[in-house]
Amino acid sequence: MIDLYAWGTTNGRRALIMAEESGLPFTLHQIDIRKGDQKTAAYEKINPHRKIPALVDSEGPGRKPATVFESAAICFYLAEKVGRFLGKPEDHPNVLKWSMFHAATVLPTIAQLRGANDPSLEERCKETLDAMNRHLAGRDWFAEEYSIADVIPFTRIHGISHERVKVSDYPNVATWLKSVAARPAVTKAMEQKFG
Repeated sequence: MIDLYAWGTTNGRRALIMAEESGLPFTLHQIDIRKGDQKTAAYEKINPHRKIPALVDSEGPGRKPATVFESAAICFYLAEKVGRFLGKPEDHPNVLKWSMFHAATVLPTIAQLRGANDPSLEERCKETLDAMNRHLAGRDWFAEEYSIADVIPFTRIHGISHERVKVSDYPNVATWLKSVAARPAVTKAMEQKFG
């Protein structure tokens, strides 16, 4: 059995999307970060960093319990567990490189936009979106098929709300965003009520 500990943040929903996409049965435990639930002694045993999300799989590798935290790591873990969303062997390098690009560049850069008024940050965000836009020209997904390389950046890009950095200025990214949002598992995860 899989227990997912999350809240309705971009990171929490990223893990929830992957749990829904996996098709595996799981129980969602809402960790209300407004109340400090992530700082309890019980939760700290699951994630010593005291952040959400985290996942506990009672039937992990070798049938031993496994605990995973960090949303991108949860995406990789669940994709490996179900043997999907990692691309075909010949395309797996593309899934890896774009997943790492998103985790290392897109997520931290775009996250800083919220409430920021920093022209250099805005320029970095635009450069990041431009790289994504150029890559998505003439293609539906970041790799040959839908994969974790699409799951990982979705909630962060979906959440952009800035007057000078707009997804609509990057039409290939905007089209990709709509395609991901239309997936039933993504819709279910994004509509999940928290609190």
